[in-house]
Amino acid sequence: MKKRLFRLSLLMMAAVLILMAGCSINDYDEEMLIGRWYATDGYYYVFHSDHTGESYNDEGSLNFTWNLSSDELELRFTGSGQAGKTAYLTFVIDKLTDSKMEAYDMNDPDEETIYFTKK
Repeated sequence: MKKRLFRLSLLMMAAVLILMAGCSINDYDEEMLIGRWYATDGYYYVFHSDHTGESYNDEGSLNFTWNLSSDELELRFTGSGQAGKTAYLTFVIDKLTDSKMEAYDMNDPDEETIYFTKK
């Protein structure tokens, strides 16, 4: 009986370790975000060390505050969006280096990758 219980506990521990390894979350250094990035979605994003920033394209610009939590980069745009609601954009980062980033918009049902290059 003790052997069986021991084997069962080993099996459960192995299963937990496998599950934990498969669910790892990347923690990225927010210092790598500081600077000006061009994205394939047609926007430039500027991240400042005080957690403020701007996004702009040919049509204009918007100010935002940003927060990096694990692999989620949330942009909270200053002002109000539709019907007085604050506008948010959350990128889920797949890869981040000092000069390149790959991410997708959490609210994009197709989860198309957006490529960022630091300028």
